[in-house]
Amino acid sequence: MPPKRKSAAIAAVDVDLTADGPQEAVAEAQPAAKKARTSEVAEGSSTAAKKGKGKGKAADDAPKSWRDVKLEGEDEGSVPVYDDCNEIRRKIRLLQKEPNFKITHWLRDIGGINNNSYGRFMKATGPTGGASNGTYYAAYVYFEKVRIAEGKKKTPKRIRNEDENPNGFPLEDRKGYWILPVKR
Repeated sequence: MPPKRKSAAIAAVDVDLTADGPQEAVAEAQPAAKKARTSEVAEGSSTAAKKGKGKGKAADDAPKSWRDVKLEGEDEGSVPVYDDCNEIRRKIRLLQKEPNFKITHWLRDIGGINNNSYGRFMKATGPTGGASNGTYYAAYVYFEKVRIAEGKKKTPKRIRNEDENPNGFPLEDRKGYWILPVKR
């Protein structure tokens, strides 16, 4: 009777402990593609360890993931927002173009955002359209953490927004209101 699964069809591999180690015996039994991935991961981790040795403490302190970054005021939910809604929607659309990106997984990762809330935010228009939506704040915090984790600089627009709004943008839609700059 043929096996029901491919994994059942693979013959058991005898591990020769007299070889240079059990890892080499198992590595010989792995398919070629898996071997390549395993060696790339092993080489990448050893390369990263070698790179970090000469740099001292700065290499150890650098966050490895956006999840490791802690923003000031994040625990209280009061991170100042310096990108307008249009900018956040633009960044989300760029993120969606990445291969294997799943919006539902991303929404869960950034704070359990409801898919309907996300849809309303993406359909809104204008620099303040959707500012009161939870997706706006959660996505901003995510993109800020990614920027810090990757070591990227602030854009000129971001710096200008910080100068004009030192406390960040208000998290409310301002449709129907005219906001005029005050000249002094």
